[in-house]
Amino acid sequence: MALDAELPKLVGVQRISEGLRILTYQNNANPTLAAYGSLQAGSSFDPEGKSGIAELTSRLLLRGSRKLGAAKMADQLESVGAAISFRNTQDNIVFQARTTSTWTLKVLGILAQCLTKPAFNTRDIEKEKEQLLTEIRLRDDDTTRRGLNELHRLVYPLKHPYRRDKLGTSESVQAIQRRDILDYFETVASKAQVVIALAGHMKPDQLLSWAEESFPDRTESYNHHGAAAGDTDNPKPEAKQIIMPHKTQSDILLGAPAMERRQPDYEPLNLLNVILGELGFMGRLGQRVRDKEGLAYSCTSFLNAATRGGSWTALAGVNPRNVARAAGLMKEEIARVGNENVTGEELEAAKQNQIGSALMELESTEGVARTSHNLEYFGLGLDYFAHRRELYQKISTSDLLDMARKYLDSKRISTIIVGPKDKTAASKS
Repeated sequence: MALDAELPKLVGVQRISEGLRILTYQNNANPTLAAYGSLQAGSSFDPEGKSGIAELTSRLLLRGSRKLGAAKMADQLESVGAAISFRNTQDNIVFQARTTSTWTLKVLGILAQCLTKPAFNTRDIEKEKEQLLTEIRLRDDDTTRRGLNELHRLVYPLKHPYRRDKLGTSESVQAIQRRDILDYFETVASKAQVVIALAGHMKPDQLLSWAEESFPDRTESYNHHGAAAGDTDNPKPEAKQIIMPHKTQSDILLGAPAMERRQPDYEPLNLLNVILGELGFMGRLGQRVRDKEGLAYSCTSFLNAATRGGSWTALAGVNPRNVARAAGLMKEEIARVGNENVTGEELEAAKQNQIGSALMELESTEGVARTSHNLEYFGLGLDYFAHRRELYQKISTSDLLDMARKYLDSKRISTIIVGPKDKTAASKS
């Protein structure tokens, strides 16, 4: 039996408290240990008027703890060949660690210090603020990142937390003070739900004791800070153009609201997206717009589904002269999957693509930790892949047709064009 179907037998799950869950995959044939976890304190929990505070907090976690300075921490990790990292997402601050098993408790102890007793020194805060402000300027000058940021504003309802700017704005970041970060950490991060998956050479009981001592008093609800999901009504689609006259490439972005990860529609819509934007090389969209017509440098699509909603996006990078034609062809391909069934061969290839991707992910301890965490975090269950194989047998081409009509109808799709003004179009007007 494949490893994906064996996960319930191989991975242990311990719910230490309502807000702390630990998963362990013991493989003593491997002398390393990988940890992958989440602290539910991401961008969607940014207080009103403080966008960017979760991003700034996540960047500061590697700047040392109250007991261990940044330089000493780096030396200790480097001396044993270990590494830890943090990154901010919509809902979580995600953390990772890898080490040889000999130094497991030492490295996990440093990780816990970063997550529970960060220093938040004033000098470090100012340095990270400057770096974040630079990142914001770079994002606003990048056609793709600028477009994705604006598309979220069109796809999600006005009060939806996923509509918030992950990095923040220059104004909001400049206004953040040390007391704001301390307050955010104490009221959100220090009480937030923690899910940790560990894989590799270990003594599970030892790691469970470490987790219980490191993360007490955690809460399960992601709405504990009042980060409500916001309006449930999807906004009306819009078309928007962002002129960046100094650019030589334009980006075309088409987007529509989707669903949260646990909804039944996720799997069939995901298979449809694989056919549209991933299968082979960038799916139907890439084959039509890039390969056949030669209008795009890249043309793909992706489905993003999290705990409180999701979105579907198609993206192409093109010569500014090709914007209108490329966008038209993209919309034709999207409309085609809503007018006629995909082929049985395409559907089977998409299913095998997803099954194969899961198996490849589980070939490493890092992949096992990441996959186990995600299955537990989203409440899918460790037997998810076995159930998915059964579900795949029931999903038909007509089911994908239904998904296209439900989620990818032209009346639901917003359009954003980012790049220089099309001089060819201007000269014809």
